Amino acid sequence: MPDTFTPDSGTVGRIAHALASVPRAAYSVPHVYPSAAPDYTSAPMAERPRPKTDEMRLYVHVPYCRYHCTFCYFAVKVGADAAAMARYVRALERELARELDGVPAGMPLSQLFVGGGTPTALEPEYLDAMLGTIFARMPSTGTGVHTVETSPETISQAHIAALRRHGIGRVSMGIQSLDGDVLGTVHRKQTGSQALAACELLVDSGLILNIDLIYGLPHQTESSFRSDLETIAARGVPSLTLYSLRSNERTPVAKSMRDEERFDLVSLMRWRAFVKRCAEDLGYTQTRWHTFKRLDTVARNHERLPCFDDRMSGYQLGIGMSARSHLGHTVYRNHDRLEEYLARVEGGLSPVEQIFPLAEEDRMTQFIARTIGDGKTLSRAEYAHAFGRAFDADYGELLARLTTAGLLDDDGTTIAVSELGGLLYDLVMLAFYPPRARRWLADRESRASFVRFADPAVST
Repeated sequence: MPDTFTPDSGTVGRIAHALASVPRAAYSVPHVYPSAAPDYTSAPMAERPRPKTDEMRLYVHVPYCRYHCTFCYFAVKVGADAAAMARYVRALERELARELDGVPAGMPLSQLFVGGGTPTALEPEYLDAMLGTIFARMPSTGTGVHTVETSPETISQAHIAALRRHGIGRVSMGIQSLDGDVLGTVHRKQTGSQALAACELLVDSGLILNIDLIYGLPHQTESSFRSDLETIAARGVPSLTLYSLRSNERTPVAKSMRDEERFDLVSLMRWRAFVKRCAEDLGYTQTRWHTFKRLDTVARNHERLPCFDDRMSGYQLGIGMSARSHLGHTVYRNHDRLEEYLARVEGGLSPVEQIFPLAEEDRMTQFIARTIGDGKTLSRAEYAHAFGRAFDADYGELLARLTTAGLLDDDGTTIAVSELGGLLYDLVMLAFYPPRARRWLADRESRASFVRFADPAVST
């Protein structure tokens, strides 16, 4: 892309036409399906099947935060004392034991991700106990790097010691911005100096450090974003996750944004071209749509491992409030209210509240999400192996439309998102969502008038 990316009106028109039926709001990154369109079915206390695979992935949700950012749509709990945290950790341990009851001891764990919330809002001794229980029951296979999320105001040497003691190799820290004015608009209470001190602490620890930054925040400029990026890079941070601001009915930030601050197709493409250029200027390589790494550092050792096999049967267990499990051809979601989650687990009951049975069209979407949706190449042969028929038979018309608009490259054997399409990777992925999911998202978008692109001429 050139230094200043300015698509001509013809290109914008073709893209707008190709994406005319695509919703603009999603509830998560679109390559995580169905979480980005969470049209779950109520199923209180549904039982999850016992895993039948040789290994498992595990997600653990820790809901605690010191404050609630207005761009956040996750299930969080602001404020908790030590007794409440101890109770929650005991519940996690109890849920894990319940769901692995009958499973041979020593079920190998290919990859662990602890998110939230802010896992390091837990006191270090509770984090240590939680990790100890997990790895005692599910020893690491050694094939995947395990990750724990953190924030600048919660991480400490004691937390780092607990992480290293249990073989955690990577920490992902949300900073979002170093600009105090920008942080104030989203009610984020960290300071720039806190963030930089935490960066230095984690880089010195030898753990793989990933930093999250968001572009498109209120009052943010390209200049302020580049300054943040340069400052972070100068601290030796090896991995970056650079997100565009996502707005939906659950994110209060959307209500306070001015029209000129909202993305349209052109501004979104310009921002993404700018962000990629800045990262590359600083020595980072784009490895996924939103992930940039210095490949001469330890960051090259981390890769997100799959959570389902070549037949799209899942083997990820999720524990904790609101956690999702993908087991077989169903996604199970735990209750997202803390007291109800705790009451069920403490009563020996299943904490599941909702399910999403994955029909074949949903599994097809997941296949696409983990290939072109995640910056990889889609193989027609692998698609045919998974579903027993040709990709073009299912998506030929859409494929032609997106290819004509310059958003996809197709060599007859494989399909990939083009360089131009990479600037709209999330909308390209949403185009492949099942009609039911796109209707559900469009309905939610219509209920929230503040969730929209700024220019109705190039959006729906």
